[in-house]
Amino acid sequence: MGFEAVIAAIAETGKAAGRVTGVVRSVDPAAALPDGDAGMPGSRSAGKLAAVKRSWQGKGQATATALDQHAESIAEAAERYRAGDDVARRDLTEAARSVGGRKPV
Repeated sequence: MGFEAVIAAIAETGKAAGRVTGVVRSVDPAAALPDGDAGMPGSRSAGKLAAVKRSWQGKGQATATALDQHAESIAEAAERYRAGDDVARRDLTEAARSVGGRKPV
């Protein structure tokens, strides 16, 4: 019993994450909130809304950067799986051809 890494699916996942990055990078959640005093003057909600807007500044960029790094990690994982499979394939091919002597483990 073993497992099989579907390398093509892993690689495609990385590509998809890379495509989404561009869309996420263009999102500016802070822009959806109004500037200035929103709500009833003197209410606590006006100050809270400004704090939320400040907190959301740059979130689209930060999320896109994290997603981009994730996409790169997935691409690297797919390449490592591919390289490991190539090495195993060569070792097994050599073992099948070998007539005598030491064999790869």
